[in-house]
Amino acid sequence: MKNKIEKIENRLFAVPLLFVAIVKFPHLSLPYFWDEAWSYFPAVYKMYETGPGLLPGALPLWDAKGHPLFFFFLSSSWMQLVGTSVFWVHVLPFLISLATLTALFFVVKKHTNLWAANIAVLLFSVQSLFLAQATMLLPEMLITLLFLLAINSYLNQKYLAFAIWSSVMVLTKETSIVFVGGFLLYHLAVYLKPGKESRKYILESLLILLPILVYGGFLILHKKEFGSFFFQEHTGYIQLSFVSIINKLKIATGIIFTRYGRNVILLAVVVALVYLLLKKKKLKNKNLLALLVFQTVIFLLFSALNFYTQRYMLVLLALFVIIAGVLLEQVRFKKMIVNGSILALILAVPLFYTFTKKSSADSNMGYVQVVKVHQEMVKYCEEQAWQDEPIAASFNLIFCLRNPHLGYVSNRKGFSNVVNLDKFKDAGIFINECTSYGVESQLDSIKSENKMVKEFRLKHAWGEIYTNQTVKQ
Repeated sequence: MKNKIEKIENRLFAVPLLFVAIVKFPHLSLPYFWDEAWSYFPAVYKMYETGPGLLPGALPLWDAKGHPLFFFFLSSSWMQLVGTSVFWVHVLPFLISLATLTALFFVVKKHTNLWAANIAVLLFSVQSLFLAQATMLLPEMLITLLFLLAINSYLNQKYLAFAIWSSVMVLTKETSIVFVGGFLLYHLAVYLKPGKESRKYILESLLILLPILVYGGFLILHKKEFGSFFFQEHTGYIQLSFVSIINKLKIATGIIFTRYGRNVILLAVVVALVYLLLKKKKLKNKNLLALLVFQTVIFLLFSALNFYTQRYMLVLLALFVIIAGVLLEQVRFKKMIVNGSILALILAVPLFYTFTKKSSADSNMGYVQVVKVHQEMVKYCEEQAWQDEPIAASFNLIFCLRNPHLGYVSNRKGFSNVVNLDKFKDAGIFINECTSYGVESQLDSIKSENKMVKEFRLKHAWGEIYTNQTVKQ
């Protein structure tokens, strides 16, 4: 019986991989959306045209926006291999997401046990934030994968491997340097204990410090190439207002711990922890838990000071499900069916919210309906032969209409005369939709002076087209 249970637990890992493949395969052909469409894909495509490179100057300053270039290098190299079709470009982040699940499973299994690994990977696979990002050409999934590889190397005391993975992570997105700093501070705390050899600590710390030096080298080259260490438009993102910090902390902690059904996971974690304390049971994997909690706190504090968007929390969500797996495994029952039933109940809640609670952002599965509405709106504009007409559109629709490589227009000719809605007086056609923001006063004028000729709706997603021109029926 014990062998049978072990076989089931070993094969359970295939379930989240299969689930993600089934859910996300249909989304590989969806056009690029939001930050994919206006920032990351155009930069990747530019590097595809000019040739992959890692050094500052491989992309123009506006395209790179001061970011290190490994993500663009990897994605453009992939594009050189498979071509520029939306489907095949999206295969790369899809493979990275499956690799992230795989890494999460084996890291937790190696440093705890099989059941904790199964809990963690199953919980992560049903999260709306993970599933939304799983096929998007964005760097956060790659950062999560590299962080898992780095923490595995750190726990294995393979500090050179840690330095390599962490350096690649920092060269993917500069904010990853916060995690490296977290490892460095945690390592210092470990060696403050009596009896630790200082020489060994210094050598290990130098290797942990290496990714920070790598990023320092990147900044020097960036300064030499562009005349500044950072992208100037991003330097104003840091906010020290107490109200702003508290507000961001509330939003970030909500995304990680309570929203989209994660409050059930948090409740289960608290119950498990209280049970272990009341029973005075020895807490297993304390060092791992301490490191995960420390990294979570450090990055949350950084996020409260810096520019915030929900998808930046993907790494912390991975850490949260690992913590959940480690603690819930320690209060498991003797009967497999009881453990499986409890896990199924915990999984059911975030799974339900993943498929029912949707918005128009790129951080949950609601983006699918928004993209489909955008496709219908662009198709309608093509049917009206408005390619050269003056159009005022929402931020996201501007790129859908202009850039023929994003997957919205039916041919290689984009719309040539598209401006933002705040310049509506220069246009005769006006496009508003569910991701619009900051143009409320302009919309009041547009709606009062023009006729809505077409409305689009798909669940929570919607779009409207206004004009004073004659349209084809």
